[in-house]
Formats: sequence, structure tokens, C-alpha cells
Amino acid sequence: MNVLMVWPKFESFSFWNFEKVCSLAGVKYMTPPLGLLTVAALLPKDWNLRLVDENVRELSERDLAWADLVLVGSKIVHRDRALEVIRTAKALGLPVVVGGPDPTLNPSFYREAGADYLCLDEGEITVPRWLADFEAGVQSGTYRAGELPNLHDSPVPRFDLIDHKDYLYVGVQYSRGCPYHCEFCNVIDLFKNEYRTKTIDQVLSEFDLLYSLGYRGQLDFFDDNLAGHMKNVKPLLRAIAAWLKEHDYPFQLSSSVTINIAKDSELLALFREARFKYFLVGIESPDENALKGAQKPQNTGFSIAEAADRIYREAGATIHSGFLLGLDGEAADIADQVVRCIDEACIPWVMAGVVYPLPGTQLSRRLDREKRLFPKIRYAIAEGARDQISAGLQFKPERPVDDILADLIRVMHHSFDAEQYFARCAEVATRLNTIPTLMPGSYIFLRNTRTFLRLCVAMGRSATTRGPFYKALYRVLRKNPAGIEALATLSVLYTHFQSMLPYVYGKLDEQREAVRREGEAAWLERNLKEPEPDRVRLPVAEAAPAAQ
Repeated sequence: MNVLMVWPKFESFSFWNFEKVCSLAGVKYMTPPLGLLTVAALLPKDWNLRLVDENVRELSERDLAWADLVLVGSKIVHRDRALEVIRTAKALGLPVVVGGPDPTLNPSFYREAGADYLCLDEGEITVPRWLADFEAGVQSGTYRAGELPNLHDSPVPRFDLIDHKDYLYVGVQYSRGCPYHCEFCNVIDLFKNEYRTKTIDQVLSEFDLLYSLGYRGQLDFFDDNLAGHMKNVKPLLRAIAAWLKEHDYPFQLSSSVTINIAKDSELLALFREARFKYFLVGIESPDENALKGAQKPQNTGFSIAEAADRIYREAGATIHSGFLLGLDGEAADIADQVVRCIDEACIPWVMAGVVYPLPGTQLSRRLDREKRLFPKIRYAIAEGARDQISAGLQFKPERPVDDILADLIRVMHHSFDAEQYFARCAEVATRLNTIPTLMPGSYIFLRNTRTFLRLCVAMGRSATTRGPFYKALYRVLRKNPAGIEALATLSVLYTHFQSMLPYVYGKLDEQREAVRREGEAAWLERNLKEPEPDRVRLPVAEAAPAAQ
């Protein structure tokens, strides 16, 4: 059985697609599709598998001619291309299996496109059920889990199906879910607020396989909250630190965590020993009333600036953080608060946006009940937008629409002003008590050296970045040379932001102009009006919560 596994191309121009970063680093894409690699490990050993990540290379007629079966994974951002792949495969008479977050949430799109089998929810349960039917000759079916799998049964992903040199980093996973209840987050709806983990041996088996395949460099834990149970993650971090020491530190790590990890000094020290270099942290808002209203009290009751400083100095890791505007209950001076928080906490990489009611979230359902959700986004990203940031505002807020959009633009201008950005990068890099990874492998060393030289040329070519970048570089070299790696990474990321910001500002200005032209009341009335029935609107019964 020849099985063609397809990961559809991600929209090439989006705030979440770091093409400029990949180009500078000399790789084809950021990271391989961990979900498909895990599904591949659930398939029969005697099947011939071919993975085509369309972000790395195009799907060809030769691929389809080789295949006996096509398996397509999809998130909401992949939907249009995934549907094209399904229709192409069906036109050639090939059976098609689909799975992933968007099919789980919106199966009708994929069923109507011609998919024969819908493996929804988590594959550890639904893939074996589908396999039993497929091998028995069943021609079609929809498979739901009805329960959450024990991750102790999750296999080691088929990392051998990719060429790791195509990617900037590789993902692994320890946990699924999150113990918190943030209203805007779709993770808790998919995983029912149950936080599950693999065993330490399972995680180290993934490390062993990647090491044996010759991979060296960054591993990102794709967990939604790696330290969801802070006490329980400590043995894992100790085991990782021991494994890395035994193997001469071939990997450096990153993941998503909550900022309240800063309360535990032992945990921070363990993250440092385990070579965690980057954390994605959702600060969301410095306004405690807004946080409590959004069901995120875990970020309240302590100084965010002090917490960030402890992470820099004790964990030796940088923070990339998200901020949300438009939350119910936020103060009128929220932009002032966010700007002050960014500066006081010294957050280099800021991802700010209006809170987006993703399909399936508590927020989306509440706003829909309150007749405040724009109906056209119940099952998709806003029309004409490439990501949630450029989508602007997609519901009726408590504060004036133009105020919120103006606040977002102000925060973004402050965050990505070159002088401000590189000054924060330099400050963080000088505080950073990191353990540098000088030689993770000859290939990575040469790639990083080449990337740094390209970066220096790119920064020097622009009058906007030349002074701020070289001033930051000089300061870090003088005060904390170990922080150069972090400074270089953050500087490379700036090339992506530079390329995306004009588009985002343009989309936000378009929305502001429409509000001013029509008047806020008329604009809201138009957007809150139920559209004519079409394929964008699906029966409510089709919508099962899922992560996007």
C-alpha cells in the first residue's frame, strides 16, 4: 500500500509564516508537521509512506500517480488548499482520508470536497478504528474519539520521513492540553481541560531517534503549556539535562509556558540546565480586571516585569509574548498600560492583536449568545484577512471600535520601532544568564555563522536598522557575549516583522476607514447581520470544538 501524506501549503504571506527568516537561514520552512508524523507512526509498518510538505516542495503528478491512498492533514489556515488536494485526488479515483483540527471542527467542508474517511479528534484513537474498517473493505466513514487518549500509548513520530535540513527546527511533544480556563483559547475546548503527558522515556525516545538521524539544533516542545503541572515537569527537565550532558548537548530547546513559572526558582534553574532558550508566554494584558474577565487569573497578583526579569536571569531564556486588546473590562488607557508593560518587562518580540474569537472557543460561543459575534467568522478566519492580527476586530466590543484599533496600531508601532526594538533586545541579552551552545554540530554551526553574516549585511543595508542593530551588538559583546545568540535570533525575527507590518497596518487602516465612513453603529449593524445561507455557514451540530 502506497500512502501519500500531504501537509498543505500555508498561506505564503501571513504574520505566522516566517519566510524571511527561513530565507536568511537558508532553509525551506520553519518546522515539519508533527501531527502527520505522529499519524504516520500509527499506520501499518508494511505500508510505504511518502510525506509531501507543500511548504518544502510542490505536490506533483508523479506523487499522485504513485499513491494508492491519500491522507491530508489540515488546520483552518490550510483549508482552501487542503480542499483542492482532496478534489484533485478524487478526480484521479484515489480514496482520501482527512484529519486535523479544522476537519474536526468543520467536517462538512471536507465531506463535500469528496473525502472518503474523516478521522477526527485525536489520532491515537480514531486512526486504529479507521484502519480496521479500511482493511475490512469499508468504503467511507466518519470516526470520532468520544474520549481522550492516554498519551502513554502515543508512538514516536516518524521523523525519518523528513529531511531535517529543510527546516529551521523540529517539534516534539510532552503534553496535550492545559489546566487553565482562558476564555479565548481553543486548546481547552479540544482537550476538555484535561492535561495529559507522555512518560519521560517516551520523550527521550524521541530525542534518541532524532539524534540517531543526525539532527542537531533547536527542538521546540509543541506543548500548549509545557509546565502545566510545574511539580510534575521537574523530573522531565532533570532527565533532559542528563540526556543532553551525556550526548554533548546536541539540542537547545523552546516551548510555551505561563509567566507564573517565575514564582518557582527551582523550576527556572531546571529549565536553564535543560538548555531552554526561548519561551512563548501569553501575557495578554497588564489589566487585571480584563484578565479576570477572560478567565486568566494565573497572570494576576504579581509583577510581570519582575517575573520576566527572573526568567531572563534564572532560566537564561528570552520571552516572546502575546498581548490582546479589546478584552471585556479593559481600561480606556490600556494602550498606555501595554506599552509600559512591554518596556518595564523588556519584552523584545511582541505579538499584539485584537482578541480573536476563534471557532469553538468559550469566547466565540459567549459572544454569539450575546449577539456580539460577527456571523461570518463562526467557522473561518475573517474574509480577506491572512491571520488574526490583520483581521482586526470581529465582534462588537465594549469600548469604541476606533479606539481599540488605534490602540493596537500604537502598540505595534512602539513594539517594532527599530530603536525601541533593538534597545530591548540588547537589554535582555545583557541580563541573560544563558549557557551558550557553541557547537551543536558542524552543520548547525556553519548555518548559524552564515545566517549571522547575512543578518549583519541585511541590518547594515537599511538606514532604519543599521544604527540600532550595531549599537545593540556592541553593547552585548561588551557586557555579556553569551547573549549574542539571543540577540542574533531576535534580530533575524525583525526581518520578518519588517516585511509584514505594512500589510497589517494597511488592513487595520482599512477597517478604521470603514468605521469612520459608515459610522460605528452602522458598521456594527452591517457586520452583525446574519449572511445569506451558503457554505460559510454550517449547521451548529457540525461544530465540535477544536484547536486551530
